[in-house]
Amino acid sequence: MLELDSERAARTDLAAQGPRHLRIAVLSMLEPLAVDGLLTRAGLRVGGQTVVERQLELAQATGVQRILLLADRRAVGLDELVALAGEMKLEARVIADAPALCSEVTAADELVVFGDALLADPVLAVPLLKQSGIATLPVKEGLEAGFERIDAELAWGGILVIPGALAERLRQLPRDCDVASSLLRIALMAGVTQRPVDPQALPDRRWVIVRSETEGQAIEAHRLRLSLTEARGKTPGAKLASLIVGKFGNRLFEADRSAILVWWAAILPAAAAVALAGFAMFAAAFFAVAVTWLVVRGAIILDKAERQGRIDAAMPDRRPVIVHLAIDLLLLVVLALALTGWIEGERLGALGPWFVSTVFVCLVRIGAVLFPVPHARPFFEDRGTQCVVLGLAVLAGWTAPIVMAVSMAVMAGWAAFVTFRANHVTR
Repeated sequence: MLELDSERAARTDLAAQGPRHLRIAVLSMLEPLAVDGLLTRAGLRVGGQTVVERQLELAQATGVQRILLLADRRAVGLDELVALAGEMKLEARVIADAPALCSEVTAADELVVFGDALLADPVLAVPLLKQSGIATLPVKEGLEAGFERIDAELAWGGILVIPGALAERLRQLPRDCDVASSLLRIALMAGVTQRPVDPQALPDRRWVIVRSETEGQAIEAHRLRLSLTEARGKTPGAKLASLIVGKFGNRLFEADRSAILVWWAAILPAAAAVALAGFAMFAAAFFAVAVTWLVVRGAIILDKAERQGRIDAAMPDRRPVIVHLAIDLLLLVVLALALTGWIEGERLGALGPWFVSTVFVCLVRIGAVLFPVPHARPFFEDRGTQCVVLGLAVLAGWTAPIVMAVSMAVMAGWAAFVTFRANHVTR
């Protein structure tokens, strides 16, 4: 009796609250990669994440509370995806067909449908997902990219946001109908607003259906090229870092979380710099700091490539700033210890080398941000080249003032040359 009373009370409370409005996302893992259908296109990895995981991030970012996964329960990666949804505080259920979907959706809900294996840039997708509508693409370009035709002029862009009431019409169709395609036709007949996707997103690979592992690798290579183009600098150190990443970046992308692995790899030369400075091997210590900077630069390039197409790409990444400050601190310590060794016995005092090192590091750091000629700023930021110059100076046995003068003169020469060339090209 007590259990019955409590059940009646719970039902009364739910009735008093009225219908619960949910935003429900439908993700599909039905398109197979293998003959047995257990490997799916949505399960392909691009930049360390599966395509369907990217869709899950988009769904969470746009206010979805429940996830419906259209998939074979034996599909590879399905259990991991359900667990990930749970970690993201999203209720996830696996469904097999249209009737199962209808039983999960009420007329008061809003339904967000993603095309199978759609990889969409969040910058373009989020505005479309926040309002009712049908994403569309030009028919010729859309069909070539694997999208479904709507009519003679348009193709479906792979995103559909409709009232839950329209899902009820699926009951009138065969049980084994294509759920996403059927909902698209229902939405078109209901007059749901059509919202175009930027056509340039297709050649830029910002809006793509991933149909094969080869295509996923091509997307990674394209993103790496974009990241390299943005990061390619005018200084020797920046060019060397870009060259190394361009040569080995595609191989690194084959390993999940490749950027994080490179971030951690920077600890090794940094630790070597500290150890070498402790043993008064200052030339080698400067070279180790240069290697640290190159590794960090490579990690930043890879990280930017991985973050393309992710929901956190628009958020500021503070790691490069923090790591560069740490490299500056490392350079300050090594330079101060080196100068201490050179001026031993002089009257400059114990704090002299630390003062000179601090001034040097502060000048190049400030110059990288505030130097009045923008074209010259990268030369102040290139710690790799600066450390190589300092290391060569130590090997040559020069005195401290000459070391500082030469390094600053070389930097100033580079800056003047680049500024002159930029002004000449502008004219």
